[in-house]
Parts: sequence; structure tokens; C-alpha cells
Amino acid sequence: MRNATSVSFLTLCFTVLCFLAKAAEPVVVEGLITPRDNEGMYLRNPDGQFEIEWTDKTQVALEVNTRLFKGLKDGELHYRVHSSREVIRFTLPKGSVTGIVKVRSKGQLKKKLKEAREESWIGEYGLRIHFGESLPQQMATPDDLRFIGLWDPTTKPRTLTINGEKFECSLKKGGQTSALLFNVVGTKDCRPFVNRARVVGQRKGELILAEEIHLKPIGDQAALDNPKLPRYLFIGDSISGNYDRGLRTALAGKFNLHHPPTNCGSSSSGAKNVVGWLGAYDQPGRHWDVISFNHGHWDSKNDKASYQRNLEKIIAELKKTKAKLIWVTTCPVPNGFPLAGDLDKDGRAPGRTARVMQKFLNPWALEVMKKYPEISICDQWQFVKDNEDALFKEFWSGKDVHFRGNPADKLGEFLGRHVLQMTKQP
Repeated sequence: MRNATSVSFLTLCFTVLCFLAKAAEPVVVEGLITPRDNEGMYLRNPDGQFEIEWTDKTQVALEVNTRLFKGLKDGELHYRVHSSREVIRFTLPKGSVTGIVKVRSKGQLKKKLKEAREESWIGEYGLRIHFGESLPQQMATPDDLRFIGLWDPTTKPRTLTINGEKFECSLKKGGQTSALLFNVVGTKDCRPFVNRARVVGQRKGELILAEEIHLKPIGDQAALDNPKLPRYLFIGDSISGNYDRGLRTALAGKFNLHHPPTNCGSSSSGAKNVVGWLGAYDQPGRHWDVISFNHGHWDSKNDKASYQRNLEKIIAELKKTKAKLIWVTTCPVPNGFPLAGDLDKDGRAPGRTARVMQKFLNPWALEVMKKYPEISICDQWQFVKDNEDALFKEFWSGKDVHFRGNPADKLGEFLGRHVLQMTKQP
């Protein structure tokens, strides 16, 4: 009897522990903010919609690229939304500015401490900046990997002063390029549709209770739209930034043009972020009539199966919008690069090499697109090839995959003509 009671008690304890573990599970989610009826918000990403609540202890930070530090002017941060002309101004609290630089590991700490002694350099790894909040200063230790000191964004290079000693705090290869600015924004700034967010918190049942919210404004480009014109979203990497002006010129007065507030990068990035890029397309005035998309240059070391799987995920989300879809073939890697070899032993393409798009990435993508005859193909690769001896002669002989000046504008005009023909506009 005692054994049975003992077993029952242990079973009960185990059940309770499992319940408690489920009741408060650490979690990190990110996505587009959408509205919730009561206090809090939803985050929407390809995995679904997550219900978020906050308390008076929840810390909110503005996430910025460190390049935006040059926008610090007279107690204001001028935050320019990526791929947009929109500039958002944030007032910075007065008082001390505490910087926290956290290294990734104890091995990294040893290296940074050595560099700090020899070169007065720490490096930005996980930079957190607290405005108007003084925190105890410290050098990092193996038990606490944080350097904490007074941060000065006005110096060149920027410095972190720890107990009177100044250390350079500059980006190095492999370092983080983003920073979290605390006490600049609050939960009231977690507005839907115009912000993405990362939430660090505890999952309790169907809810996530936020400990930290990292806010990333994406702008409200819909507010600037002409409601009489259709809406066009073009998704792509830095090449889409090259032809941005030509495309906008070609479609001026005929479309409201939008680009996700980022370099869209690889197909894996697209699969992860496409839901956020599409935004709340089910809301009035935020729909999409046309979407063009491309991922290729960042996938030049990818394998066929992974690349095609990512494209399938992206297409599945794009089709939900009911927009007319255009796949834009990936532009060439010029002849100044080494010639593409064969796939490696793991089936990966040979990287950014001449003809890698012709041999691998574009054929892989077109295999996927053939399954969706409703997706139109804009063959920018062929356009660049057809004009190899004229418009793009300098490009083909060079060592840069990017386009500038008139060639870049013509690339955008080529896509613009395709959009007009597909939508049967003059």
C-alpha cells in the first residue's frame, strides 16, 4: 500500500512539474504586428499568429541598424525606413546613456579581453543601449559576458567608458550590425501593420507573456498611396535596389510601388519573412494587385532541393494574396568572376561565379515556376545577355554583380514594361 501511495505521489509530482513546464515555457517569436481586441497584440509569421500580452515590467526596445547612428541629431534619432523615403523621428531621453556589449562565448570573451588590453577595442556583439538609465559599470567575466559602461555615439570611433577607461566600440567582421535602444519606445508604439517585432517571453497556454519586445518600424507606405492606383510589391535583393529608380519611373502614375523594408536576401530569408513583407493584405487599402519576386544571388551556394523548397513556401504565401505574380530571373554574375564549376559533393552550387545562374539557379527556379503557369516570367537574365555588347558591355567585363546608372535604370524599365503588358495597361 505504501509503495502504491509512493508511486501515486511521484506520478502526481511529475504531472505537476510537466504542467508547470508547459505553463511557463521560454520562447522567442517574431513577425508582423497585427491588432488584438484588448491590450496586447498579435504577431503573424509563416508559422501562424501568436497572441502577445505585456505587463508594466515588459521592456520595449527600438531595434536599429548601427548605420542609423549617424541619424542621431540634437537629441533625436532620424530613423530612415529601409527601401523607403519615410523618416521617423524618435526623441531620446536625456541623462546618462549606458551601453551593454555582450560577447557570444567565454572563448570570445578571452579574445576580446586580450584585444581590449592591447588595442582598446571591444567590438559590437549584441549591443544594448539604455537611454536615461544608469547601470553598474563592469568589465566582462567568464560568469557574466557583458561589458557595461557609458556609451558615446558622437565619437569616432564610438567608445564605451568602463570605470573611467575608454574602449573603442566599433564593428568588425562578423560583428552584429544591429542594436537595441531601450527607453526610446514603449508598448504604446507597438502599432499594428507598420511594425515588426521580436518578443522574448514565456508561453502560458495560448498566450505569450512578453518580457522584452524589440520593435522594428517598417513604415506605413500605404498612407502615401494614391487610392485610385493598383498596388505593386517588388521583392528582391540589392539588385532590386539598383533598378528601383528605373522601375518607379516606368510605372509612375500607374502603380503604387512598394518594396519590403529590407534587402530580401536568400530564398531561406524569403521563406522566413514573406508573411511580414506581405503585411496585412487582407485589410482595406493594403491588398496587392501585382507582386514580383526574386531570390538567387544569395543562394549561389545553395543546393537544388533547399532552394526549390524555399521557393515553394514563398509561392504558397504569395498565392494567398490573389495578386498577379511575376518571377524575375536572377541576373548574371559577370565574366570578371571565375568560371562556375560543378556542384560539390553535397549538391551545392559553386558560389558567386560566372555562369552559375545560367547553369544552376535559374534552371532550378524555372522548374518550380513551370508548376504554376499563372506566374509570369520576367527574364532579366536574358535581357542582360541580349545587350551584352552594348548597354551591359562594361558590366559583363567587370567584377561586380550590381548595376548602376543607365544600365540599372534600363533593367528597371524592362521589368516595368513587363508589368504593364501583363496587366494590359498602356
